[in-house]
Amino acid sequence: MLANQITDKLKNALRENLKADDREFVNPWQGDKSTLLLDARAFHATPIETDKCCRLITKILYMLFQGQRFTGDDMTGLFFGVTKLFQSADPKLRRLTYLVIKNLEPSETEAFIVTSSLIKDVNSKSDCNRANAIRVLSKILDVQIANQIADRYLKTAIVDKNPFVASSSLVCGISLTKMVPDVIKRWVNEIQESVTAQAGSMVQYHALALLYEIKKSDRLGLHKVITNLAKNQLKNPMAECLLIRYSASALMAQDRDPGIEKPLIAYIDSCLKAKQKAEMVTHEAARAFVNLIISESKNDPHINHVFGVDFSRAVDILQIGLTSAKPVMRFAAARTLNQLAQHRPELVSRCNQDMEPLLSDPNRSTATLALTSLLKTGNESNVERLVKQITSFMSDISDVYKVEVVRAVKHLGLQYPGKYKQILHFLSGNLREEGSVEFKRDIVEAIISLVEKLPASSKEGLLHLCEFIEDCEYPDLCTKILAFLGEMVPKQQAPGKFVRFMYNRLILENALVRAAAADALTKVALKCPPLRNDIATLLECGKNDNDDEVRDRIMLYRDSLASEPPRDCIAEPIRDFSVDALFELCQKQMAVPDLRGQPIDVSALPSPEAYEAFKAQQAKEAAAKDPPSIDPISGTSTAPASEAAAADLSRTKSSTPSELMNKLVAALGPGAPAALGDHLLCTKGTPVTELEAEFSVQLIRHIFAKHVVLEFYVTNTLDGVELAECYVQVSPPAEKFAVLGVAKAASVKYNESQSTYVVLEKRDASSPVCTGSMPAKLCYNQLEDGDDIGYPDETVLENAEVLPGNYVTPMQLPQGHCRPLWEQLKSFGEATAKLQLEFDSIERAVAGVIATMGMEACDKTETPVAGRNAHELWLAGTFVGGFSVVCRALIGKDGQGRVLMQLTAACKSKEVADCVTGFFKSGG
Repeated sequence: MLANQITDKLKNALRENLKADDREFVNPWQGDKSTLLLDARAFHATPIETDKCCRLITKILYMLFQGQRFTGDDMTGLFFGVTKLFQSADPKLRRLTYLVIKNLEPSETEAFIVTSSLIKDVNSKSDCNRANAIRVLSKILDVQIANQIADRYLKTAIVDKNPFVASSSLVCGISLTKMVPDVIKRWVNEIQESVTAQAGSMVQYHALALLYEIKKSDRLGLHKVITNLAKNQLKNPMAECLLIRYSASALMAQDRDPGIEKPLIAYIDSCLKAKQKAEMVTHEAARAFVNLIISESKNDPHINHVFGVDFSRAVDILQIGLTSAKPVMRFAAARTLNQLAQHRPELVSRCNQDMEPLLSDPNRSTATLALTSLLKTGNESNVERLVKQITSFMSDISDVYKVEVVRAVKHLGLQYPGKYKQILHFLSGNLREEGSVEFKRDIVEAIISLVEKLPASSKEGLLHLCEFIEDCEYPDLCTKILAFLGEMVPKQQAPGKFVRFMYNRLILENALVRAAAADALTKVALKCPPLRNDIATLLECGKNDNDDEVRDRIMLYRDSLASEPPRDCIAEPIRDFSVDALFELCQKQMAVPDLRGQPIDVSALPSPEAYEAFKAQQAKEAAAKDPPSIDPISGTSTAPASEAAAADLSRTKSSTPSELMNKLVAALGPGAPAALGDHLLCTKGTPVTELEAEFSVQLIRHIFAKHVVLEFYVTNTLDGVELAECYVQVSPPAEKFAVLGVAKAASVKYNESQSTYVVLEKRDASSPVCTGSMPAKLCYNQLEDGDDIGYPDETVLENAEVLPGNYVTPMQLPQGHCRPLWEQLKSFGEATAKLQLEFDSIERAVAGVIATMGMEACDKTETPVAGRNAHELWLAGTFVGGFSVVCRALIGKDGQGRVLMQLTAACKSKEVADCVTGFFKSGG
């Protein structure tokens, strides 16, 4: 009997266990907000019920993480209740208390209340409590409290022997860099000590990240830190990966110091070759090489080395990663090679054999990356096989990867025109599948691109597009396709086959699509006379359309088709020139009085494509002058405003005439504007300090009738230093200039720029051009952090020069307009000078003449033809006073190898022409 009872109990228990899977899951942390707020009274109970409070905090955190919103009063009540839990010493409850305080986001007043408890934990003997309290402080501190406690409690924790405490303090410092950067910058010594002291721990990683945040606005200081750490070889893999990223970022910067190239590329190469390095380090080094290859390939598409180092080893490392047993390594290698295949497919093609097995990888993201890489590097023989494999897993990947696949397939179709049928079949199949509008748009654009560039595919591609618009739910895509059909259908052998699809849109769609269908049908009718009457009949159905625009369009099109010959009422006027270029030319002609009456020859204007390419090249050249440093993690620009101002001379913030006069009153008194007269000209800034100097100074010259004002634009790039009472002292040639006064800059703080002025009076007021070179030095009172008195100091600058070209503004003339203006001006005044130039080649002579004259080279004459012993250079500019000047310079070599020049200037003023031809005599 007992045995039977035991057997029955076992059967019942087994039956209950088997039913357990069928029971509905009940989340133990799910709850009602009002109930939870009532239960939170337990936080105020005495004694504290540890287990109950732990469950309540967990429920609060669950609700917060699920997006549940609490009112301000509710959050305040919960916060004050949680603060009571600091009375408990239970370690589990204490850690949950830290976590919930961070997520409740207390106000400044509330944070002040709990700060004392957290500081007490920071000074406790428990390393766990110390570290967690520091992490909470970084989330709740305001500026005032941070200034009070950061140095006292957090700075000392950086060098703590416990890695958890040290890392917590460093992460806290990273959070506080945006709030109190000046405080964190005082921790540099402790941070550098923790980088080397905590070898192998995550402290190195966090210390390096904080060091970068402090130094990223100091280019030279950052390069020094990176170079020193690269020599010391960090032990922590995460820190090494971060250092590799910083090194690659420094090498890719346009304004990099050539002295850092060799040690940094050697460090990255050593990380690539060292066998004892972690996999993540070698992969990061390979990834850095790939980024450098891509960066350098923009200048040389066939480059086979980076800074003198062969990068084939990097590709080998990535190829090995494709066969790794670790899914993350396979994914990382496939992603990096995919990035390289976009720019240098020939380098990745040797990895195709190892990449093909990844097409069946369980991770569909890895498989997709491998597939798109194969599509970019594959050959014509395996196109069909690859396309079939794509189809098998397109439904398993996200739309982001689908778009990448479509773009790769389009590239493959354009690369191998003979396989267009397979490509179009794949694209049309995906058009019928579910997907986002971005995915469908990319497919449509891929088909349109194939039809435009591969005439053999036009019929099949157009039919696929026609089938798609029969069931298209996106009006913008439908109108795009109809517009394309209107252009392409008339070029087909049987255009009537496509009319039915366009007509269906005219009677079945919304007003936007109906209007597009009417346009498309009319375009076909105008270009296909046999179909004209039939299409006119089809348009009749829309003459009573309930939409005004559709109805008006159809009536206009019907009348146009009925006239003899039919009027093309929808074709845009043919313009083979850029309207933007015409507008720019009109502006330039209006700015030059002598050109205002000249007719404009539109045949000389560039096409829209050529004009856009020209503007893009201009923007690229301008960006090259001032390349911002790039954050290697986020990819965002990190260049401070001071560096941007110091690097791009053409955009220096020189004072406007009104601002200039206001500032010069301090130097000359209220009579300054009257004494100086009209402001005639302002030059671009030129540097008078070296690029690596602690202070960047640029010279801007303001030209007046009898005076020259030198504006020195000072940028302070020295951290922790302020320049007070800053001015420039110059010693001009006594026979040419006299110093009338100096306007000082009261204060130039770190990362700021201010102008100081020197007013010079010409000794010979009758001469329009007065030049000279004068020694200059920057004088200032240097104040360091915490020092209110400071000490006087000075920095020697390069000579401040007033050159002949400073009296001329370059004039950009359209192509072909220079010689007509020359013929017009030389009838008024012309002057010629024959000179021997101190140059050893015609190329250097041309560049020197352009720089000395301060004018703009016209009609693409700035580049001499290689191998010739003579060159004709045309220059145009505006002399002070508004006089247009055109110069013709004949430059050549004589039998003795001397470079000679005949310079002829034409201007409405003979005196100005004589003055311009004398530039080389007055300016050397």
